[in-house]
Amino acid sequence: MLVVVVGDTHGRWEPVHKEIRSLPGLNVLLHTGDHYQDGGALARKLKIKGYSVVGNCDRADGARENTLELEGHRILLTHGHLYRVKQTMNHLYYKAKEAGYDIVVFGHTHVPFLEKADGIWFFNPGSPTFPRNGRPTYGLMELRPGHAELRIVEMKRA
Repeated sequence: MLVVVVGDTHGRWEPVHKEIRSLPGLNVLLHTGDHYQDGGALARKLKIKGYSVVGNCDRADGARENTLELEGHRILLTHGHLYRVKQTMNHLYYKAKEAGYDIVVFGHTHVPFLEKADGIWFFNPGSPTFPRNGRPTYGLMELRPGHAELRIVEMKRA
């Protein structure tokens, strides 16, 4: 299963759509919030299943986090602001550890982050439209039962 991970689009989902629309085999889109409705628009345009959570810049009501089971992997999807990810990863780490997540997908910082700690992947795709540290980015996850390959992708187009 190929999953595209996007967040912090802030109303500008078109650039990432142009980048990923020709990727073969996309199955699912995860959007980490801050204009979470962009996730729905992008998933519809790509004709794939999409999951989004609200971020600190979203005014609409919606889920602040979502637990997903994809290809046998237990995934937490959250924006990250409620866990203060700009200051520390500790709150998110303990949430993941206590709840038995394999993968934690979050945003909020606009900075890509990919690290594995105690068997748990922590994955922030950065921002495809408003990056704070380098080039615009998004993420890809290739998932199979018992296997997860995660990567951050620098966009070719800005």
